[in-house]
Amino acid sequence: MLKSTIFGIDLAKTVIQVCQISKHGELVKNKAVSRQKLKEVLAKAQPSIVAIEGCGSSHYWGRYAENFGHEVRIISPKKVKGFLQGHKTDANDALAIANAALQIGLKSSKPKSEEQQTLQTLETSRVYLSRSITSLSNHLRAVLYEYGIVSARGVKGLTKVVQDTLNTADSIPECLRSTVNQLWVTYLHLKQELAQLIKTKNELIRQLQPCNKLMDLEGVAEVCAGMLYSSIGDGKQFKNGREASAFIGLTPKQHSSGGKVFMTGIDRAGGIKELRSALYQGALSYICRLPDEPKTAKQAWLIKLVQRAGIKRTCIALANKTVRTAWAMLRYENKYEQQPLLAM
Repeated sequence: MLKSTIFGIDLAKTVIQVCQISKHGELVKNKAVSRQKLKEVLAKAQPSIVAIEGCGSSHYWGRYAENFGHEVRIISPKKVKGFLQGHKTDANDALAIANAALQIGLKSSKPKSEEQQTLQTLETSRVYLSRSITSLSNHLRAVLYEYGIVSARGVKGLTKVVQDTLNTADSIPECLRSTVNQLWVTYLHLKQELAQLIKTKNELIRQLQPCNKLMDLEGVAEVCAGMLYSSIGDGKQFKNGREASAFIGLTPKQHSSGGKVFMTGIDRAGGIKELRSALYQGALSYICRLPDEPKTAKQAWLIKLVQRAGIKRTCIALANKTVRTAWAMLRYENKYEQQPLLAM
């Protein structure tokens, strides 16, 4: 017998499939409802386990369910796939989500707060604008190159060649001049929008007290602080710092059998790639500026590790320690204090 009712919800834009399993393990219903009807179901139901597959709007619905006392479990689609029986239908998907929520030891996530989701949205928008600018600049270079106009590397080289092309009468066909000009105006506009978005994001990060504390860590500035807070939150969904680090993908993979433990490198295909990359770059920046004579215990540890394992592995080690420290700071609301060298 279960302790509470389980709702397995397969989300969609308009029609949402809801599977309900009673405390006795019996299938009560499995039918499609509208968005408004789902809100009514969650509002009227007794506190239950609400299982949602990780997808678009899952955090919104998770926060909505938590407002009525439900325990929300957001489950990875890869883990739900193993419980799918029969054909790929909405009813079977919802049943698979409910069955996945019953499994002991299956990892699930908690809904992000609005602050976390806002930071994540700003970061993904920043990446989108940055990639759009790079794509448009490459397109402009390619268009001009087709007419024998070669631009130097960097933004200055592109700016000079585009302005010279637009000011020269016979550089490109006249019918293309307005198109190139429009592409250039769009490029400049995107750069302004990106600068404004970065300013807005950094201002928001500085206003959040947890992010301000995280920026005291070595190699952590606005970008890493915002991504750490949006990923870890208050840290309560992780038992310890190692779980948080494994979630991001900074712990070595393990392949053990018969009592023999084999540890391999980190899994670069899993975890949060953007955060892992930002932490690595921050760690590399800090390690490259280490003094000859260490002033803190961590600096002494890093200097010895660089000599023994090299810079790249040391960067991964520092990023791993940064995540574990960040988890402790967010979980217990502590400030970061550097250990003096004499405390070693």
